[in-house]
Amino acid sequence: MTETATPKRSVGRPRTFQTEEALDKAVHLFWQHGYDATSMADMVAVLGLTAPSIYAAFGNKAGLFAAVAERYSATFSAYLYAPVRDEAFTTREAIEALLARAATTFSGPDSPAGCFMYSAGAAVSPAATDIAEMLRGKRTIAEREVTERLARGVERGELPKEFDAAGYSKFLSSVMAGMSVQARDGATLAELQAVAATALKTWPA
Repeated sequence: MTETATPKRSVGRPRTFQTEEALDKAVHLFWQHGYDATSMADMVAVLGLTAPSIYAAFGNKAGLFAAVAERYSATFSAYLYAPVRDEAFTTREAIEALLARAATTFSGPDSPAGCFMYSAGAAVSPAATDIAEMLRGKRTIAEREVTERLARGVERGELPKEFDAAGYSKFLSSVMAGMSVQARDGATLAELQAVAATALKTWPA
């Protein structure tokens, strides 16, 4: 449910805003510029709020970013990894759909290029170790989810008994990280789809 925050202001009526709407704007901001390069001035301009309102709602920049990362996980990541969670897909179909969605999302016109989880933390300074660790943790959770899906594929006989689920999941994470970088460098949807198709050629016969 959408929460409404009402930060206090010293003059005039209190400003009210929809938390999810503000977070959606902030997701795109951090996605585009990264954590370190996003300033309070940027946040004020994009969110349409005063600095005191932002501090009142989220505590500080790190607090806002933590909320943004959760919002991204609940929206973009949920869409991206939905096939992995859908048991109606075979294991191969799930991985193929995951890579297809990555290609589409990373190069789509409605959001910044690449993957938020890689782009937003690409240049996190040593002073923001908590942010780097949080993003790393979320990537690890996603990778573990793929590992578990691959392991279930082994149990069902869809993959060989000797198949290295953890190793292949690490490979897929590397492919998706590379696709994110390529998208940031201007790769087209067709080019990213070609990368995905090449990666799937490693699937056991």
